[in-house]
Amino acid sequence: MQPEELKNIRKMRGLTLDEVCQKLGRLVSKQALSKYERGKMHPSPQVLEALLRIYQISSASLQLSFPVKINGWNFRRGEILSAKEEEAIKSEINRCLQRYLYLENQLGIIASFKHPFPQKHYSSIDDMELAAEILRKKWELGTDAIPSVCRVMENAGIKVLELELNNRVDGLSGWVNRKIPFVVLNKRNVTVERKRFTALHELGHLLFPFLESLDVRTKEKYCHRFASALLFPAGIAYEFFGKKRSVLSLEELVELKTSYGISVAALVHRANDLRIITEVYYNHIFDEYVKKNRLEDGWGGYPLRDKAERYHRMLRRALAESLVTEENLQTLCGDNTYEIIKEIHIL
Repeated sequence: MQPEELKNIRKMRGLTLDEVCQKLGRLVSKQALSKYERGKMHPSPQVLEALLRIYQISSASLQLSFPVKINGWNFRRGEILSAKEEEAIKSEINRCLQRYLYLENQLGIIASFKHPFPQKHYSSIDDMELAAEILRKKWELGTDAIPSVCRVMENAGIKVLELELNNRVDGLSGWVNRKIPFVVLNKRNVTVERKRFTALHELGHLLFPFLESLDVRTKEKYCHRFASALLFPAGIAYEFFGKKRSVLSLEELVELKTSYGISVAALVHRANDLRIITEVYYNHIFDEYVKKNRLEDGWGGYPLRDKAERYHRMLRRALAESLVTEENLQTLCGDNTYEIIKEIHIL
């Protein structure tokens, strides 16, 4: 058992040491619980069993761990989270990444990430256009639509997780052990277009460390611009829209949304960034249309599935090769255990 796992699980459940102590009926003291989490003491079988009941986990889940230290958290918040809420999210992600790296280790997979801009310095928001263009070339994405953003990022060595997060968090990112990048996406009530945009927005946070010296609003603008330029390159925008437009039709925006997996709102914003439309006309579209239909109901949708697949692909492989027990499998995939087992047909 890794002692820090007890601490991660407690924080993931949003519990303080005092609250756990109370739920245990004062079976042990707060000081003893703290020592368990720091590895200074080991809980008795009776205490451990009680803790597992409170945390709603199995003893096997405490054994599936991998050394993880997360650096440089990047949160994209809709609103400010409380310290307790933020700590719970971080603890859940920590456990997910532990399981992810544990599974890679069991399969003997060595996944590395090569930074596409090791020495290139970017400083202005217009540099985001150039960076997106260079990245498309380095990752051999061409100039057309990116079918699956999640797959592209996973192929590049980025761990992509989809979790049910607080509704005030669209996505977040960071680094494991200073060398493994990860992106977490909120899968709760999110459109595929928004998920794709958020994933690339978080990629911007990972690739451009200079952004951390900027204020929050400016930093978000840079990442927005980078994500937009990757999803819908300037050359394609000029090809479809032309250099200057006095008006846009909803039909052409819906067609582009369906083809490129980028929302109507982001397309209008893109046209404004590239100075294809005026600021006045941009504000008109947002005030009269976009703000009145924020979910873009009836405005088409990207038809392809874009989701993180690598982790479950590794799970299926580990199960097929009998590298994990059924008890461990339940810890590794939670509520999806039955579905994972059911879809495996050994030949």
